[in-house]
Amino acid sequence: MLRLFVLAVALFALSSAVTVSSASAQAPSMESNHLISVGLGGGVSVPVSDAKDAFKNGFNGQGFVKLNLGGLPISPRLDFTFQSFDLKNAQTVGGGPVLPSTSGTGTVLAGVANLQFPLMRGRFQPYLVAGLGAYNVKTKLDDTASAEGAETSETKFGINGGAGATLQIAMFKLYAEGRVDNVYTDKGVIDQKSIQVVPVTFGIVY
Repeated sequence: MLRLFVLAVALFALSSAVTVSSASAQAPSMESNHLISVGLGGGVSVPVSDAKDAFKNGFNGQGFVKLNLGGLPISPRLDFTFQSFDLKNAQTVGGGPVLPSTSGTGTVLAGVANLQFPLMRGRFQPYLVAGLGAYNVKTKLDDTASAEGAETSETKFGINGGAGATLQIAMFKLYAEGRVDNVYTDKGVIDQKSIQVVPVTFGIVY
């Protein structure tokens, strides 16, 4: 599944490159003249590894602030992301007893300090991104036999990394980005010490 989403981002990058190849060859580098760029986007989030046994596919929203440091080969980014999933066969919360439940939801709210590494300059710009931050993981079970343990929330350390591409159009950029979020958490709904999800996001950068 992870390979499929990486392939999707790569296909987007390839199609964008073909569309603007002739224009890029004749146009100068379109680097931002602003110190700060703001990005907004959304898309699908796919749980992988052990997380896929607890979460169904979900959605994500993303906002980030990026510093444009001129000729430096990196751009610091501060990302804020929200991801929501329906729970699949929810059974336990916080390592407690099995609770019968007909439905439930899981959310991941994160603030992450990233570094963005452009792989080339111009109207079309593929890049790598990686960083670390704090992730708040919240699960809520519906229709449980007991209210105790029906909802949990914890904030844990996590890391992320991935790749994306931007395409310059007039005064703004379109972007597509795929990442892997790895959240180091206590055993709970997922009987592992980490949660891994793959958000794939499409949006606009001002």
